[in-house]
Amino acid sequence: MKGISFAAERIVVLTKPGYLGDTIVATPFLRRLHEALPSSHIVLLGGPAAPVLLRGCPYVAEIWPQYTDLGRSLRSEVELIRRLRRTGFQVAFLLDRSFRSAALCALAGIPVRVGHATEHRGAMLTHSIPYDWSRPDRECALELLRSLGVPAPTALPELWVSEEERSAARALLNGHGVGAEELLVGMQPGANDAPVRAWPAERFGEVAQRLARSFGARTLLLGNREEAPAAATAAQHAGTHAINLAGQTDLRMALALISLCTLWIGNDGGLLHAAVALGPRTVGIFGPTKAMRWGYDHPYHRTLVHFPAVPSADAATVRRCLDTITVDEVMEAASQLLHEDPQVFHADRVI
Repeated sequence: MKGISFAAERIVVLTKPGYLGDTIVATPFLRRLHEALPSSHIVLLGGPAAPVLLRGCPYVAEIWPQYTDLGRSLRSEVELIRRLRRTGFQVAFLLDRSFRSAALCALAGIPVRVGHATEHRGAMLTHSIPYDWSRPDRECALELLRSLGVPAPTALPELWVSEEERSAARALLNGHGVGAEELLVGMQPGANDAPVRAWPAERFGEVAQRLARSFGARTLLLGNREEAPAAATAAQHAGTHAINLAGQTDLRMALALISLCTLWIGNDGGLLHAAVALGPRTVGIFGPTKAMRWGYDHPYHRTLVHFPAVPSADAATVRRCLDTITVDEVMEAASQLLHEDPQVFHADRVI
């Protein structure tokens, strides 16, 4: 593939606006881009939560929130195109694989547009490469840099919390009777698109009980308001060992709480990626259609998934595969991680 000149002063990176996870898994790309071009002004065009989610990120100069509601309208799209044009970006990296993202950058007149050849948008890109659906999405993003000759070693996602935020999280836990020295395990029993992503909530509660018996662990349940019923079910089965804060914290407090956990156990979702990014070891529970692209194969991060005998993306098949993952399997993965030397919090992720 033809390379590009990296004298670019202004670069925009577009991520998919709808989900936290897409923004979090973009951070390895942002890190490698910043390392290659430390003097460039890098702007991230992300979802509405991106400025809050990536607070403290040292790899970007600005974060522009965009909204998924296209009916907000054509006017908002035109305003965004004009803003992109006025800013004078020389290069756009499209981690968002949509036709829309390519059209925005082409209509804004950004001269170099680098992205994956998806959604029939190849003609609107100046540099396109195939998207490998069998590889982790974060690796596919790094391939955009590698295809241009930019060193882009594999890296895990990153997020940043301040010591003040961590102190506030400790105080909140203390108010619920959790001491600073207690082993804390975080869980997210709920999930977006729960029928094909959520392991049965009562099993999270069973795991919490067994972790309490085996390790003296306290369990912290988190999630958004829509996931509160699943967290309540898990809490009911966990008994007195669980603190249920699902739907009761803002995003920054949730991140600070996660950063205090030693272990995270959760469904395929944004908080799992946040846990990977913040330091806890993780057990991610996945359906067969998402595990390859969104799971982790790492000594500190385990992905549990059952695949059907005959590959299928049918929702009923995915549901059956999730339901066949047992409490014993989750406990085994969790126990292995907890028996390793404790992982220290990454100091460079404190802002």
